[in-house]
Amino acid sequence: MAKSYGKVTQASRQGKSAICIFVKPEAKQSIIAALAEGGYGISFQEGITNLLNELLLEHHKAPIA
Repeated sequence: MAKSYGKVTQASRQGKSAICIFVKPEAKQSIIAALAEGGYGISFQEGITNLLNELLLEHHKAPIA
């Protein structure tokens, strides 16, 4: 477990871990647009999370929060 060193943790991030995805700068807007057009959400984080949840459910795994 990581130490917080007195830093305040955002409530929505409590008990969660980050995954960083690097994409080419020119691809970012296209990816966000594709996620939005696919009905996954209008932000990169929301869209990727919803896409991953759909994939997990298709494979009979518990969705992420």
